[in-house]
Amino acid sequence: MKNILSLKYLLCILFVARGITFSQTIPEKFFDALIYDKAEISEYINNDELKHSSRLGIEYTGIKNKFLIGYELPDEIKSGIASGKYKYEIKEQPLADTYTEVTFNLPAANYSRKYYFDNGFVTNSTYCPWLWEKKESKYFAFRIEEPMYFNDYCIKRLDDFVDMIADTLGFTISERQILEKEKIGYIFCKDENSVEKITGFKAKGMAMLGTDVVVTSYQTHFHEVAHILINYKLKKPGLYTLPFFMEGFAVAVGGRGGMAPRVVTDLGYYLEKSGILTYDSILTNEGFYNNDASMSYAVAGLYNSFLLSELGGEMYLELYKKAYGDLEYVKKLNADFIKLPSIELFETYLEKYEKDTIFYIDSLDILGQCVRNSPFAFKNNFVNFFVNKDFQFGPDDNYYETKLVSRKSKELLGNENIGYQFSIFCDSLSVNIYDFYNDELIFSYNRNLNVKPLIVPLIYGHYVFS
Repeated sequence: MKNILSLKYLLCILFVARGITFSQTIPEKFFDALIYDKAEISEYINNDELKHSSRLGIEYTGIKNKFLIGYELPDEIKSGIASGKYKYEIKEQPLADTYTEVTFNLPAANYSRKYYFDNGFVTNSTYCPWLWEKKESKYFAFRIEEPMYFNDYCIKRLDDFVDMIADTLGFTISERQILEKEKIGYIFCKDENSVEKITGFKAKGMAMLGTDVVVTSYQTHFHEVAHILINYKLKKPGLYTLPFFMEGFAVAVGGRGGMAPRVVTDLGYYLEKSGILTYDSILTNEGFYNNDASMSYAVAGLYNSFLLSELGGEMYLELYKKAYGDLEYVKKLNADFIKLPSIELFETYLEKYEKDTIFYIDSLDILGQCVRNSPFAFKNNFVNFFVNKDFQFGPDDNYYETKLVSRKSKELLGNENIGYQFSIFCDSLSVNIYDFYNDELIFSYNRNLNVKPLIVPLIYGHYVFS
């Protein structure tokens, strides 16, 4: 009788213990697996999200769960919990539709982060824009927070950019077809606050590598799209790449947010030729990040444009492969590990780069072509301008859509309604040209950032340049 009672008591304890285990919510199971690196974590991730993460076939060496890139907990937090140093709290808050917001909190470490669930974990880029306008193009699936600033011209430019990169890097027919079918995600946010809410970082735009989605406040953020496209071609790159190559490639082909490639590499040319910052000083991970980003990005972009020109897409990719791996490997890389073309070839490229300028100043020649009531005249492949401080020109906006608006136009002219596609802003020291259809700076001359500094002539109250 005593043995029977003992058995019943033991079974009761086991039943209760198992009941406690099975009563855990999905978020609780998810965080337990996340903290202790359990293999079954994929069971607590939304199935559609897992499929979405793998749709382009991109994987990263050494990364078990690509989907979780950017959502991992810091190592010191995980080890602190495992050792008993920290205790964490989970607060679940039901949201609209079937979503749940879960706050993961460690009071003792002053650490807190929000996660979202819907039949398993989902990314911020799935939850946050789920009610935003949806569109699709040849290569993109868009979520648009403020549709009035996103037009068909932006979509066409993005699709054209993918085709250009596909040609540059030698995409196969199959690779192009997969891109057309599966799409790159593109989330257009109205401002940087929305970008931060989705990415967790104060940035104007980011490529989310776990889901192959660009989150940005720029209509055409070619730079971030370029990051995804080169990884797509490589198929299984390292998660970390020497920034000289990673950012240099994206600048060379896509510029930086809101600026065309030549705008950025022109600055790089000035920095390189003046000796203020040279490419060989930023080859290493430490060297690159020890300098101001606006400078290191520009010089790296210039040098990578040289590499693409000199090597071509296929050989460039072989060089790029030597520059990625895990973080410790990348931190150790230096010029000895990566054989670059000779300095003589680079110098020859720089000579050609200077000759390929699209801007020059010759006031007498321009005056011979223009009269005071004519703001511009054509000569060979150049347009001679004779304009006052601001000048708008370009195709009528009916060419694409009616009633287009521009945030950049509102910022610079005080009026967001677009009258013309292009706008020139000039003074004696600078000339800047914007494309208001996608708010991109497509050309910039700055006397103070030029190897051959020239003042823009002012004649009869008008600036003259070609």
